[in-house]
Order: sequence, then C-alpha cells, then structure tokens
Amino acid sequence: MAAAQQKLTAKELKIRITNNSKLYKTNIDKAYSELNGLLKQSVILKDSISEMKLLDRKCRYFYSKNMMDSLIITSENLQKKSHLYKDIYFEAMSNIYIAETYSINKFPDKAIAYLNSAYKILQKGDSNSEKIFYAKSNVLNSFANIYLDKNQPKEAAKKIYEEIESGKQLKDKYERDNFQYLNYANLANIYSQYNIDSAYHYAKKSILIKPGDVADDKSMIDNYSVIGKVYKDKKNYESSLKNFHKALYISNKDGTEINANQIYHSLKEIYEILNVKDSANFYGTKIEQYELKALKSKYNSLQEVINKDKKEQENSQNPLWYWVIPVLAAIGTTAFFTYKRKNKNTATESEAKPDFNLSEAYHDLMELLEKRDPAFIFAFENVYPDFSKKLLAKSSDLQQSEIEFCALLKMKLTTKEIAKISFIETRTVQNKKYRIRKKLDIPQNVDIYYWIDQI
Repeated sequence: MAAAQQKLTAKELKIRITNNSKLYKTNIDKAYSELNGLLKQSVILKDSISEMKLLDRKCRYFYSKNMMDSLIITSENLQKKSHLYKDIYFEAMSNIYIAETYSINKFPDKAIAYLNSAYKILQKGDSNSEKIFYAKSNVLNSFANIYLDKNQPKEAAKKIYEEIESGKQLKDKYERDNFQYLNYANLANIYSQYNIDSAYHYAKKSILIKPGDVADDKSMIDNYSVIGKVYKDKKNYESSLKNFHKALYISNKDGTEINANQIYHSLKEIYEILNVKDSANFYGTKIEQYELKALKSKYNSLQEVINKDKKEQENSQNPLWYWVIPVLAAIGTTAFFTYKRKNKNTATESEAKPDFNLSEAYHDLMELLEKRDPAFIFAFENVYPDFSKKLLAKSSDLQQSEIEFCALLKMKLTTKEIAKISFIETRTVQNKKYRIRKKLDIPQNVDIYYWIDQI
C-alpha cells in the first residue's frame, strides 16, 4: 500500500479529493476516514492547495461533530499553513474556525476579534472571486452563531438577512437556490427561539427551494427540527415526532451531530407528555451521553484556547487565562470524575485506534451496563464502529432507539436483564424483539441473538 501511495500522481490525488468532497455530502464519517491518507499524499506531492483544502475539510468535520478540541488544533494548523502559502481564502477560514471555538467556550469578544481579522484578510482578495464571496458569507454566518451563543437571536437574524441579500448577486439559479436554501434554514433555526411562525415559514421555504439533487444535510436537520418544534408547541405530537425522527435519521445517516442534543431534549419531553416511559428514558440517556462527550471536548478545547491566549498575551497585565483558570478547573473536575477514561490521551492528528482485547472490551462494556453508566453506548460504538451502519443497510427505517436496543442484544442480555437495565416491563422487551425481528426480516427459525451477533 505504501508503495502504491508513493506512485499517486497529482492528477489522481485531485480526483480522489473531488470524490471525497462528494462523499462528504452524504457520509461525513466515511469521508473523514480518507482524509489523513490524502493529506499525506498532498505533502508528498508538495500540493499546497490540496493540503489546505483537506485541512479545511477536517475542520468542517470536527465542527459538524461538535469536537471543539480537535477543531482548534486543526484550525491552528490550517492557519499556519495558509499564512506560509499566502492563501487569503484558507487563512480567513482558519480564523473563522478559531472564532467558533472561542465563541462556544463563552469568549465572544475574542471570537469577534478573529472574525474581524478574517474579514480584513478577505478584503485583500478579489471581490469578484466566488471563493472570496463564500468566505465572506461564512464570516456573516459565524457572527450569527456568536450572537446566538450570546442569546441575542435578533442580532443573529440580521446577519443572516445580510447573507440572503448578498446572495442576490449570484447569477446562476441553481447556485443561488442552493445558497439561499442554507440561509433560510439558518434563519428558521434562529427564529425558532423567539418567533415560531416565522421559523416555520422559513423552514418550509428552505425545503421548497432546495435543489433536488442536493443531499440532505445539517440544513435539512434544522428544517425538520424547527417544524417538529412548531408541531410540539401546537401539541400535535404525532407530527412533531415524525419530523424530529426525520431530523435524527439524517443526522445518523450523514454523521452530523452539532444540534442532536436539542432534538433529544424535545423527544424526551414529548415522550414524557405521552407517558411513554421507555422512550423518555432512552432519550434521557442520549442527552447524558451527548453532554458527557461535549463536556469532555469542551474541557480539552478550553485548555487549547487558554494555551493559545497565553502565547498571545504573555506580556499583558490581565490575560484571559488568569481569570478563566477557575472555570477550567470546575469543568475539568466534572469531566474527569464523571467519565471513566481508560485512555488519557486526547484525539490527535493520527486518530489511530489502539489495539484492544475484545474479551476485555466486552467485560468493560458489561461493567458499564451493570452500573447503568450513560457512557455505555459511546463505548459500545468504539468497540463495534460499523454496527449501526450494518443494521441500517439491512433496514434503513430503523430508529436510533431500535439500533441501541440491538446493541443490548449484541451483548447477549436476556429479556429480564434488558428490562431491568432499561426500566421497562419484560413484555415490552418481548414486543421490541418482535418488532426488530420483523423490521430486519429475521426468519422465525433463526435465533435473534445469533442473527444480531453476526452483524
């Protein structure tokens, strides 16, 4: 393989990067798995444009997965490379990504400073350039995100309206529709915080204007989530659930997780209202898992933010790190005493997984189950990373709760054990098994545990 990689030509690399870009639109996890190899090839071939393009794609991946710790490390790498290669577009984009990490860590002033820097850099570029146009749009979008983080949705909406206005200069209808489809979805998401009727209007407008050949993505997740929220407020729970599950399906399919927690909270509330306890408990667990993972990422990214600020303000009288250390300590205590970490190293650029003993991993998973630790599913997916994908290949309409029920079957838990762990009746477990068997078309003469074990 190494020899074959050495022989990769510049033309072949560009073709693979183009194919990866297409894949990224439908399955960001699969696309990401190719990035490190492509990055190595771009360095070997001394193709600086490809190198920056791939680093930018990694930044977008980490942002979509809410992995702020990995985002700030990669965005700083992109910043250094783009400055070295004197590339205005990618240098501006790196500043935008860094701004996002500052904003999510509750340092809006620093975030705004980086966005202003990004815009200043872009002013040096060709105003007629398509790349510069989209980069400026990204600056506006990031400003909107910062205002949302500051709980100022009306100011955020103003920035999106600026984007919509700028989109009128796009002459190609397909390109313009695709651009405005994203903007209307963003606007719908913002309005959902203070004007639900306008939120519904722009979500529907976004869906209507979306080009038919554009794959469902984060914007469609936002649209279905907004519509689900509208129906929830109107107490039309059946329609609300339908739209929230559509949003989750897209999220699970393409790997985007950035707003998944909001969906989990809404689903938990609805199932509590409907007195569907097992589903309410299920999404309660999902919330705990998500927030645990986000807290860990935020803790690591906050460390990086502080280190970066220390370098920038070494001679300042009141640097950011001086007064934020207590916050870091508080978050660190929560993160490290809540989650049983077996590997103390954070994700690095190599993303290489250590070898592990399957028997030992199984033992650890059982230990998490017995303790009813919400980290179980997170750990399970690390041990069996293709499990959900293989199940969805068998039946694409499986809900996430059904996939995670199958994980318990994979662990060979009995009906009584599942009932005890999930706080549901044994009859409910039996009914779930029946529905799973039917959805996956498992023959009656085949043991469901054996069938699941082959996945």
